Amino acid sequence: MSDVDSDNEQNATAYPPVVEIDVSQLTPLSPQVISKQATINLGTIGHVAHGKSTVVKAISGVHTVRFKNELVRNITIKLGYANAKVDLIKESAAEEHYKSITAFVKGTVAEKSPIVPISAQLKYNIDAVNEYIVKEIPIPVRDFTSDPRLIVIRSFDVNKPGAEVEDLRGGVAGGSILTGVLRVGQEVEIRPGIVTRDASGAHKCSPIISRIVSLHAEQNHLQFAVPGGLIGVGTLIDPTLCRADRLVGHVLGAPGRLPSIYTELEINLFLLRRLLGVKTDDKKQTKVQKLAKGELLLVNIGSTSCGGRVISVKADLAKIQLTQPACTDVGEKVALSRRIDKHWRLVGWGNIRRGTVLDV
Repeated sequence: MSDVDSDNEQNATAYPPVVEIDVSQLTPLSPQVISKQATINLGTIGHVAHGKSTVVKAISGVHTVRFKNELVRNITIKLGYANAKVDLIKESAAEEHYKSITAFVKGTVAEKSPIVPISAQLKYNIDAVNEYIVKEIPIPVRDFTSDPRLIVIRSFDVNKPGAEVEDLRGGVAGGSILTGVLRVGQEVEIRPGIVTRDASGAHKCSPIISRIVSLHAEQNHLQFAVPGGLIGVGTLIDPTLCRADRLVGHVLGAPGRLPSIYTELEINLFLLRRLLGVKTDDKKQTKVQKLAKGELLLVNIGSTSCGGRVISVKADLAKIQLTQPACTDVGEKVALSRRIDKHWRLVGWGNIRRGTVLDV
């Protein structure tokens, strides 16, 4: 056997073959899709101890509290796992609460939405909620044919301490697929990748190239994954690069097909009229002030969260220098928060118009 034949044989055993699938024939209701992974993403909104995790558990059977510090404090902290407590109040109080909710949503997009009194602990009316989900929520339009793109919201090292070298496994990235289809065996790129600084202090980015060796949705092993639900992507990446959510905010997709990496952004700016979640008798204190040159903001782009220094503001346009490079695209939305009383408060948002691209 020649050296070439030997190398080819080693490569064949090292990487799983790329799964072949006709994506043009896939829909969110295709049996090979809906039997393995979620097709609709549902969100729960509420304050601490309002019962969000209990509701999710009652509806889906998935317990969202999975980490030790969450179990101890009885709260859900980590992003990405799949209120009325009528068993704790009198019937008259429930009716009054119903009226107050109806008045609160009047004139909004939620005005005609159903208000279902439930007890997640006792499973009261959970069947009604499930019926509404199945019959009334439309099947989302999904793009299976575009280049695959996944926003990373979790990353971790699955190796146990003391594992032998031959048993080591690559890092895992978890997130939601926005477009396209990811396949086992497929080569992928992760941007921005490894971020460093040169001698002058300027950022340098080295995108990570790897290959998909496994795909998971909850406990289901997948040969391919489509938009919908959360997907775990097993790779051959050095697990130390994925440990402790180090890839959160990065974007995974086909090599050479991902958006550019930006160090500065110019956005169309929209400021809120007042601060949300701040109670005060003085309305002037809750009014959102205009952005100031040199001000440091918290900028959220996709799952990326980084600092941003305001370089200039003119009318509804703002130019912001990011403290960390971000992989994003023109037209994407960003959220802006300001430090107020030791807390970051949402003050506005914007759409990316252009920016300074970092060469890689």
